[in-house]
Amino acid sequence: MHSTTMREWGAALALLWAQMAQTVGAQDLTQLPFEQLLQTEVLTASRLAKQVSESPAAVSIVTADEIRRFGYRSLADVIHGMRGLYTTGDRRYEYLGGRGFGAPGDYTGRIMLLVDGTAVQDNLYNQAFLDHSGLIDLELIERVEYVPGTGSVSYGNNALLGIINVVTKKGTQLGGAQLALEGGSFGGRKLRLSWGQRFDSGLDVLLSASGLHSDGQDLHFPYFEALGINGGWARGLDTERSRRYLAKLEWEGLSLQAAHVSRTKVSPLPRRQNAFGLRYEVVDESGQFQLKYDFDLGPSLKSVSRLYYGRYEDRTLRRYVTIDPIDQFSRNANRGQWWGLDQKWVYTGWRGHTLVLGAELRRDFEQRLSAIGLNDAGEWSSEYFRYPYTNRTRSLYLADEVQLSSDWSANLGLRADQAHAIDCSVAPCIAYATQHRLSPRLALAYQSDSQRSIKASFSRAFRLPNPSEISSSTQSDLYRAEQIRAAELALQQELGPQSRMVASLYDYHLSDLRHRSDAGLEHFDGRSHTRGLELQYEGRWDPGWQLRLSGAWQRARDPGGRPLVNSPRHMAKLQLSAPLAEDLLRVGVEALHYGSRLTLPLRGDDEVLLRSGRRLGAMTLLNLTLSTPPAGIPGWPQLGQLSLSVKNLLNRRAELPTAPVRWDDSGAFMDSLQQDGRSVWLQWVVGWGR
Repeated sequence: MHSTTMREWGAALALLWAQMAQTVGAQDLTQLPFEQLLQTEVLTASRLAKQVSESPAAVSIVTADEIRRFGYRSLADVIHGMRGLYTTGDRRYEYLGGRGFGAPGDYTGRIMLLVDGTAVQDNLYNQAFLDHSGLIDLELIERVEYVPGTGSVSYGNNALLGIINVVTKKGTQLGGAQLALEGGSFGGRKLRLSWGQRFDSGLDVLLSASGLHSDGQDLHFPYFEALGINGGWARGLDTERSRRYLAKLEWEGLSLQAAHVSRTKVSPLPRRQNAFGLRYEVVDESGQFQLKYDFDLGPSLKSVSRLYYGRYEDRTLRRYVTIDPIDQFSRNANRGQWWGLDQKWVYTGWRGHTLVLGAELRRDFEQRLSAIGLNDAGEWSSEYFRYPYTNRTRSLYLADEVQLSSDWSANLGLRADQAHAIDCSVAPCIAYATQHRLSPRLALAYQSDSQRSIKASFSRAFRLPNPSEISSSTQSDLYRAEQIRAAELALQQELGPQSRMVASLYDYHLSDLRHRSDAGLEHFDGRSHTRGLELQYEGRWDPGWQLRLSGAWQRARDPGGRPLVNSPRHMAKLQLSAPLAEDLLRVGVEALHYGSRLTLPLRGDDEVLLRSGRRLGAMTLLNLTLSTPPAGIPGWPQLGQLSLSVKNLLNRRAELPTAPVRWDDSGAFMDSLQQDGRSVWLQWVVGWGR
């Protein structure tokens, strides 16, 4: 390790050690009932705990109770139910989409994913893992927060369109051991064992381990049938298995968290179409560690220090059609590692102001893209390529919440980022992204009473190219940071003690986008324009009814003036939960409607446009969940909790765009994938030791 890295590590550890000598008191965040939900703290807003009613954006929250009532099994399911968001799957990953952007196969997504306030996207693809490759079991999530709009003032690179923060549970919420058994369609089964406790000393501990396995389906693809390959059938090529581990300790102001996940997903769709029917394993492994310390320097000055480390490995295995016994397989050897230190101070001693001053250092000390060849015995035979990259980012940020009068307030923010990205795939190494970026934000809020608030915000944000987007054949000065200018107007109206309405109107201008012309030439100066409207109503009524309705309309254009790919123009969602049989059961009904969307265009081997994207029809899905109360089966609480979920209850046929587009000289092509039909999932959870 270089001496500069050692010095940076030493400084980071010394700072944390010095602060741990202080005596602190930690704030305990617990789940609140709906009548207090509007006062729930949002951990992502300006990296300072704020109230929902004071946040400069219209925040969406999904709680642990809602996760269970609507039968969500992955973070992608949660996101599907959120206002204006959606995901697209290709039987490898789920990809995040929202506010116009959601191209199939686009790892970046442009919405940042956090776990307890720390970014968890990898440093090779900037991918947010939303399926069973994600770090956290859904049953260990206290709530999921979505803050739409730019977030670069708080988080810098890649927070263009919003932030999703996953807040994990505390040990005290388990209060002992917990065993969960699950099973369902397609040979799916899952086992989880968790334990959590809060001791008299104040130490809070949560430990968990889980394993999931799915046999998958035998899948038929008309495209490959037209090519005469295996009759179009991929048999036994949809299996999945994953392992997750989580350890979390909190004591006073000190918290430590470590998470690890490994997943192997067999995909029926290899990159080379002549390998259809052969094994293609997507193998991922991710890990995260964070150490955080909060303490008070005085009655009006607070310090928050966070040290974090992340690791990601991609060991995808592909088998090829070849008679050469020494070149039967290719295995990715991609690996990324990074660490960082974020330090901020919050000062409230200036009347009418809440000042936040922070500095962050991040070192992406390993960003390696590599692939090796294996023989028929699985032994190393050759190295296809090795592209090493590194990056160092230094950041300063300042935010001020100003109370202008009893009705008006302003939120001002500015962040300066200095990134220095190095490409060593060529000799000598070159800097492909040495960037100095300023990310400003201005938000004004008017709140005449506790029932209504109006907020307007203006901001800029950026996204640097990641290693997977870099090509050694392109001169380095062409790679630019994507930039966005965003304006948003949000209204929150309380309709009663247990109901509210939210409306949001936004206008986004993106520039310096990477795109291809119809002639197949690559450009780095594309512009895109997106505008949209989002509405949401939430309400609860006795005895235990809960309703959420949301709608979204968006108009998004690509650099050529055409509608953006996989961007539904409108979405409508309904979640209804109600008691049944005198509270013996609850029923959760979810209806999801997505408007029509375009597939990717068809391009030739030279990338020349052959045909524009095809428009797929709209789709509506209905999901149903039956569950017992959280306290357990009435009359037999020792038997635990039960829930039964049916996804796509009406067994509707649904097609979504996919990438890459496959085509053949015969005229056959494949630009979409059929999604799963009806599926059933049963979960049993039992706890003891409370």
